Amino acid sequence: MTNERNRDRSHRPATHRRLEVVKPMTNTQDAGESRTPEQIAQLHEVQAAKAQLASLTPAEVRAALEYRRGGIGEAQ
Repeated sequence: MTNERNRDRSHRPATHRRLEVVKPMTNTQDAGESRTPEQIAQLHEVQAAKAQLASLTPAEVRAALEYRRGGIGEAQ
């Protein structure tokens, strides 16, 4: 029975989990300088934007890039 289970698994597509390493956010920078509340707010906005981008499908990313490239070309 163990061999049957292993055979079943070999036909299933492998699923991969993306591992993301995140540093804890503090109010000091690497050099020990304190961050202003505005800088901390900006960091939170960037993290939120990154989370939204990560949820897009590849097709949505391609469409957004094509749209952006078209807009940049028209402006020149």
